[in-house]
Amino acid sequence: LGVKVVAAHIGFVPEDHTDPDYRDIVRTVRSFADYLAKSGQKLSLETGQETGPCLARFIADLRRPNVRVNFDPANMILYGSGDPIEALRLVGKRVIGVHAKDGVWPTEKDKLGTEVPLGKGEVGIQRFLQTLIDVGYKGPLTIEREITGDQQKKDIVAARKLLERIRNKLLAKAKK
Repeated sequence: LGVKVVAAHIGFVPEDHTDPDYRDIVRTVRSFADYLAKSGQKLSLETGQETGPCLARFIADLRRPNVRVNFDPANMILYGSGDPIEALRLVGKRVIGVHAKDGVWPTEKDKLGTEVPLGKGEVGIQRFLQTLIDVGYKGPLTIEREITGDQQKKDIVAARKLLERIRNKLLAKAKK
C-alpha cells in the first residue's frame, strides 16, 4: 500500500516506570515498532493520556528511531494530563503530525474535559503554533472536531480561518 507511517492510540502508559504494566507496554510497543521498521515504516503515537515527562521517558525507553509522535494538544487538556506546550517542548523533535484541536480542562475528578471549537479552549493556539515553529515542526496540521453535522463543518471552516490568521501574524512577526 505504500504506507509510511502507522498511527496508533496505544492506551494509557503508566506514569510509574517501575510498574510492571509500564514494562509490558514498552515491550509490546517496541515489538510493534521493530515489526514496522522491517518495512521502513514509522510508528506515530497519539498523545493525550500521558504527561509530557512520561511520554518523553516512554519514547526514550523504547529506544526505537522509527517511533514518532502525533501531537494532540487538546487531548492533554481533556485528560487533565498537563500543559500541552510544555509537553511539546519535551517531545517536539519526534513530532510528525499535529491535531489542531481545542478543549477545556475537566471540572470533576476522573472525568474528561470538553472539546470545543479551535481557539475557544485552553490550548492557547497562538502560543502552541509558535512553539511548533520553535521546535522546528514543518509537518501537517490536521483540524479535528469530534462532533457531527453542520456545526462540525462550520467549526472546521472557522478553525482553518483562525489558523491562517495566526500563521500570517506569526510570519509577519518573523520578518521583523
